[in-house]
Amino acid sequence: MLRVSIFALFLFAVVGCGGGGDGQTSSRQEIVPDSPSTPDTSTTTWQPGVFLPSDDFYQVCADPSMAYDQETAVPGTYVDENNWLRSFTYETYLWYDEIVDTDPACCTTPEYFELMKTFETTSSGKPKDQFHYSVPIEEFLSSEEGIEYGYGFRLGRGELGFFILYVEPDSPAAKAGLKRSMYISEINGVPVNQLSDEQLLSALVPSGPERHSFTVLTVGSSQVRSITMIATEVITSPVLHVTTLTNRISGHAVGYILFNSHIAPAEPDLISAVNYLNSRNVDDLVLDLRYNGGGLLYIASELAYMVAGSQATRNRTFEQSIYNDKLPAEEPWPFLSVDSNGAFLPSLDLRRVFVLTSVFTCSASEAIINGLRGIDIDVVLIGDTTCGKPYGFVPEENCGTVYYTVQFKGVNDKGFGDYADGFQPTCQAIDDIRHPLGDPMEDALGTALDYIGSGRCPPPQQTARSGEAVVQPEPPNITEIWPPIIPRRIID
Repeated sequence: MLRVSIFALFLFAVVGCGGGGDGQTSSRQEIVPDSPSTPDTSTTTWQPGVFLPSDDFYQVCADPSMAYDQETAVPGTYVDENNWLRSFTYETYLWYDEIVDTDPACCTTPEYFELMKTFETTSSGKPKDQFHYSVPIEEFLSSEEGIEYGYGFRLGRGELGFFILYVEPDSPAAKAGLKRSMYISEINGVPVNQLSDEQLLSALVPSGPERHSFTVLTVGSSQVRSITMIATEVITSPVLHVTTLTNRISGHAVGYILFNSHIAPAEPDLISAVNYLNSRNVDDLVLDLRYNGGGLLYIASELAYMVAGSQATRNRTFEQSIYNDKLPAEEPWPFLSVDSNGAFLPSLDLRRVFVLTSVFTCSASEAIINGLRGIDIDVVLIGDTTCGKPYGFVPEENCGTVYYTVQFKGVNDKGFGDYADGFQPTCQAIDDIRHPLGDPMEDALGTALDYIGSGRCPPPQQTARSGEAVVQPEPPNITEIWPPIIPRRIID
């Protein structure tokens, strides 16, 4: 049976797990794990195909001082930690039967964890499991509260350097006047294309209050700036921008929400956004998920409810989690109609929604798309193909590390969840960094507005937003985002 860790129970207490459809609360139970015990290492020599319960090795640590719960941690070795990973993976991993059973004494724990996954591929040839990762407990707790260490910008790596995609309010980057449409060409006086990835990581994703200088240019301009910033803790804004626009063709009032992360603090921000759009009587919604790698599944369920409303979602399934054949089936996730405090959620009662997507739109963000399509909401995708992650985790902490191993696949009310190669866009559009996010002249949002007005996609890289066709520039070939966007679909 899937054991919910003390760590997971901590998350449950902090953020709650939302409510059920029509105001009913969730029936998910808290399960207390077994107490750990120190195994007799003389009897735990690796035997291929023989697995002791993972609880026998839970919180048996090479360094017990690293464990989140100091009261349960006991001394052990890295082999004990690997034995826990081996058994835990065998018990809970979605594709446990595709793992090559490996001696836990083979290698360090980080190396061993990388072996505890399938190496099979999808029909298109990409790895089936691209989402296997772990983080220190401190990093996880900070990220779940929306705290990142750095400068407060999100960058896309392109041929010319690092393009600024967006900037967090009140961050060092904001105070330095940085904004979308700028890019970084040099760091500490060295062109970025001459720096190693380790040097770039140290400067752009610092772990402490480091000082670095940057040469910044504006796209399409010869303006050059040199700035110096000191990294600090930045509180991110999961809902970074909300506005309303008037479609020039249809006259519709169109709401726009830039939603970047499914973390617990997003809940009140999303509620405020929907209340604001209701006050403006919007006819359509553009939901910008281009930089949203996912997160908590209950946030996705709440947002899907706030888009579609009670009539469309009543007694319907938002997502059913499918585990491996060792684990019992769980009750399906409804479209949650109350927040984590039990208050009823507002809704826009829409039968159509426009979603701006990219290759970084992932996991819980894709669950919104799939969940709404499962109840016949018309979800029009604008942009690029999504990342393709119908899979999720129940995060588990052991000895100070939080492990994310794929444990379930999510399917919608119609039983569909086969999108490992991503959702294809209805209309292609570029990530037009020349314009601010939320600007109707920005290509992806403008394409959505064109579709709302005409009912069809405009020609590629052209728009009719100014009354005449305007050819857009070639987009930068952004293949990475820094700091990285980690794809997550989490049951807390």
